[in-house]
Amino acid sequence: MQHYFVPLRGPSPFRRITHLGTDCGPMGPAALTWAEGSIRAAPRRDGQWAGMWHSLAGLAREKRRTLDLARCYPPFIRDAWQPRCVAIVARARGTGRLELELKAPDERVLWQATARLDSPTAWSELRLPCRPARVPNAKFLTWLTRAPADLSIDSIGLELELPPMPFPERVFLASYAKLARCYAPAEGVVRDRAHTPAGRFDNVPASGMFCLATCAAWRLGIVDRAFAQETLRRVHHTVGSLPRACGLLPHFISRRAGRYRIHPGTEYSTVDTSLTTHAMLLAAQMLGDRETLAELTRAVRGTQFDKLRDAEGYVLHGLATDGRTPLRHAWRGWGGETALVLLLERMAAGDAARLRMKRTGKVYRGVGFIAELQSLFYPHFSRDEPDAVTGVNWLAARRALLAEQMACLPRHTAAARLGLYGLSAGEGPRGVGYVANGTRTTPRGSLIHPHYLLMSACLRPPHEVLRVLEAMEARGLLPPWGLVENVSTDLREHLPMLGGLNAAFEALAAYHLWAKATGRPDAIYAAARASPPLADAVRAFYPEPVLLAPRRGAPAGRPDPCPTPAARR
Repeated sequence: MQHYFVPLRGPSPFRRITHLGTDCGPMGPAALTWAEGSIRAAPRRDGQWAGMWHSLAGLAREKRRTLDLARCYPPFIRDAWQPRCVAIVARARGTGRLELELKAPDERVLWQATARLDSPTAWSELRLPCRPARVPNAKFLTWLTRAPADLSIDSIGLELELPPMPFPERVFLASYAKLARCYAPAEGVVRDRAHTPAGRFDNVPASGMFCLATCAAWRLGIVDRAFAQETLRRVHHTVGSLPRACGLLPHFISRRAGRYRIHPGTEYSTVDTSLTTHAMLLAAQMLGDRETLAELTRAVRGTQFDKLRDAEGYVLHGLATDGRTPLRHAWRGWGGETALVLLLERMAAGDAARLRMKRTGKVYRGVGFIAELQSLFYPHFSRDEPDAVTGVNWLAARRALLAEQMACLPRHTAAARLGLYGLSAGEGPRGVGYVANGTRTTPRGSLIHPHYLLMSACLRPPHEVLRVLEAMEARGLLPPWGLVENVSTDLREHLPMLGGLNAAFEALAAYHLWAKATGRPDAIYAAARASPPLADAVRAFYPEPVLLAPRRGAPAGRPDPCPTPAARR
């Protein structure tokens, strides 16, 4: 399995960001040029040379962050789940000698190899083996060529060898590894993007969801329980120390004068407070951490929803950076974002909560992720019946949107032929801007955000979704560090940026897919049923409890709303 990490093709703010969420840059006195998506080095005069360096862990200036080639995932992932790098691979053409090196933080050479090229037009696939046990602290991978030479490099990267495991587990592992790459243990936060230093622009809801994803990883044996507990405590310490406004958490934070505060120009957010709270309550429930449960519950009850409404009684999106100015918009539209805000209101106010949401059964513009957010945490919204707040059958509405999503791409597109779909929200083409594509946007756009494929996976037979994911893996769209952020419908360009929020959505969704595909118990959903705050809140939507599917020999009860293959048998 190969994972390439040269800079992205063409003009892009991510030109100097690798597919590993690290930085890279040019080396040498001779200039590098872009040519048809590849990098060209053509030193002519004696003594000239040119090449590039690529950091393998963190930014180049973060000297303490290195990559162990025998354990390529973050060190808290257990050995049995760790991939190892067995070769450096490159796709190149031209004439001259290509020199590659792996270096320690102090620039000491740990491994080196050379290859001679003499093919001006045809691309060559180079594979240069390495011994991972001998490279435990690689910081840089460099390549260069010396005059006279004219070489073009299309891709360069690591060939990883993963332990054998069932494909559903590998999907979760890759998604979790992507999210884990964004986690900064010392600070107890998830960076909004893996290539930004901790403290510059960190993501609060992604930090909360990392706690829950880590508990799911613990249940699969990928991390130790002690790490899951430590993660919850660290994140809770950071999040619990943040300044709040009417009880709301900030969406983004940065560290100034030694303390985390709301990032300038961002908001105190109702939906992001709900995402963070739900995830951490579930993590604490799974771990049996009563102290953290009690502290989280007290914080929820301090949320002042009476001060967070517009003139019509709908809950506001939040407050501006000053903590006083209401944001312009409110949560009116039907969908998972609004539902999670109302569920948080129910936790805070109990029966006094004024739960208001439109009853359309259609999410804003058909944007995919909005229909699935609530089901990352609750199994109840997969019940085949109307809810008590809006009268909408969520399962039917979600299935209707999924059918739209799967049908909206023209059949002749490469993505449709692959079975890929996902008009949703995230980074724009080549990482420029933010887009929210949906089945009812005009135009619909030519960009797919495949996190929706995972988030909606439990609406389809697991083998169908896994078949699409296998096809994506074969095309380089599911590398060992999780799904690419976006991909064009012709599959010619993709953005492999490691973003914390979508990685969190993907990891939780991949866990639910694993549970359904294998017929194993879903520990997140079990925690939602057992957690007093969540169980009480969801009764506003579904007054009747959701029971586990009866085991053989057990009394019959209400069937599980998203039955696994084992339960159906």
